[in-house]
Amino acid sequence: MKKISSIILALVLVAGLGAVTAVSTVSASPATWYVVEGGAGDETGVSWASAFADIQDAVEAASDGDTIEVAAGNYGAFSVIGKSNISIIGAEGATVTAGDWVSINRGPIGDAWSMAAVKDSQNINIQGIDFDGTALSKEEVVVGIAYVDSTGRIANLTVENTMGAELGVGVAIIGHAGTSSVNLVDVTVRKSMAGVIIWGAEANLDGCTITEMRPNGGFDIMGSGVGVVIGIPGAAYHGPSTVKVKGSTISDNNDIGVYVCDGSFVEAHFNRIVGNAALGVLNDGGQSVDALYNWWGGAAGPLHPSNPAGVGNNAVSDNVDFQPWLWKESKTETVVEDKVVDALFEADTEVWVTFAPTATVAAYTENPGGDPDFEVLSPVTVVVTEYAYNPEKDAPLQFVTLGKHIDVFASGTKEVSEIEIRLYYRDDDVGNVSRTIQQYFRLLWWDGSESEWKQCEETDVTIGTIKGYDGYIWARITADTTPSLRELEGTPFGGYGGPPPIPVCFIATAVYGTDTAEEIDILREFRDVILLPNSLGAGFVSLYHRTSPPIADLISRHEVLRTAVRVGLVDPIVAVLERSQDLWLARGSPG
Repeated sequence: MKKISSIILALVLVAGLGAVTAVSTVSASPATWYVVEGGAGDETGVSWASAFADIQDAVEAASDGDTIEVAAGNYGAFSVIGKSNISIIGAEGATVTAGDWVSINRGPIGDAWSMAAVKDSQNINIQGIDFDGTALSKEEVVVGIAYVDSTGRIANLTVENTMGAELGVGVAIIGHAGTSSVNLVDVTVRKSMAGVIIWGAEANLDGCTITEMRPNGGFDIMGSGVGVVIGIPGAAYHGPSTVKVKGSTISDNNDIGVYVCDGSFVEAHFNRIVGNAALGVLNDGGQSVDALYNWWGGAAGPLHPSNPAGVGNNAVSDNVDFQPWLWKESKTETVVEDKVVDALFEADTEVWVTFAPTATVAAYTENPGGDPDFEVLSPVTVVVTEYAYNPEKDAPLQFVTLGKHIDVFASGTKEVSEIEIRLYYRDDDVGNVSRTIQQYFRLLWWDGSESEWKQCEETDVTIGTIKGYDGYIWARITADTTPSLRELEGTPFGGYGGPPPIPVCFIATAVYGTDTAEEIDILREFRDVILLPNSLGAGFVSLYHRTSPPIADLISRHEVLRTAVRVGLVDPIVAVLERSQDLWLARGSPG
């Protein structure tokens, strides 16, 4: 009997060890932990024994650097307390539908029913798990996701129906000075009383949607249906919050889109702030709100005493800087591998993205940067100046504006390998300048840190009838270019033309297909040494530049004509100049 008891005990110990070690595919961190509704395996091949039934069990087992993968299904609430560097990632269909009693004790919120609470933790990532608070509607205070004195990221998920009897909040970021900083990327919050609240914390909202907030009792401004609440309303100073909102939609809220108080700082660009019943933005004691370059529901911008023709149901208060605004609604689109954001209607622009969660394209009503450090001329003026150019009297020709300024904002650029921006134009957009001049069009970007326009590192132009346009200027952006993917967080781009500083030979450029051909060098040298120094030669150069561009444009369009002109005219001239170079160089030298 004693021997049998020993065998049974050994079997129990072995089984127990197997149950403990099987829940993770790797015993040492960083590890991946699986959660499947009911604890069963899923279609990925995870076995019954290797999956938790609850997210909370996986959180308690996880340690620094671990990942928790949650399969499709309905789950209970979870809390992350005193942990670091954990990612909780849900597959499509993973939804939390229950809450748990959590102590928040900050501002007017004491305890609340929360569906996901992160407290005293660092770098906690919650991604792809949806939250539906319908079952909590009878509770007093309901919060979908709460980060308290914590940092991290919330991405690619929906929080909805968080409507309590006293108060309902979709996402709450709460802290003391410097303790909470959270990025929200592609997060949708709808049907609550306050969509997102940020109290004493820092937050970035990138490509988010905050909509359909409505009153349901509650206290102060949060009981009336507000999209984003920054600072604690109706209370003594608690310490300012710092919030940036980009490429997001804040719409159709019963009262206010964005409410700012408590000395908080807000920067909101390239957003859709539309259809909010009372105010799009209310500054009630915050610092001056930077709300430039947003779409307010109409080309006339938001209603304000300084803008009486603005959209009436989406007004702004004083101390909100809203001019200039976007004159067309920006295009925000979630893209996947090898897709295109088609913003031709909105901004004459396409953005080709290898992979990114969301890209936003907007058109400016005016130059969004400062005065460029190059001469800005109208397209018509550049035609006249170019063809009549006299280097002895005229300043060197430099970049000229095409009058098109756009902005491209991409969230989740860590997952992108390449973005190509294409700014389309028509001939009448650029004063009907010739194709020869169009070959010098380039895309510039506004370097806010140095307050100047710079040419993109990889940029050129494609000329020809394309999608109803006559060409497009393109720039390719990668992690290593200037600008880089890291700088696509609201980066203005402008279409500019840059004809050569001193026009050379349009016909030679057309026949050789480039202005850098070696044959053109000797033509340039003969012009500079022999023709330009005397009045007769300078007059010939001026006449040539007035008359040759249309001829060069015709030549560049026909390969047979290009070959004939090169072989029968330009090559013989170049050959004569090369053979006589010593003679005319000596004649043109001083003394």
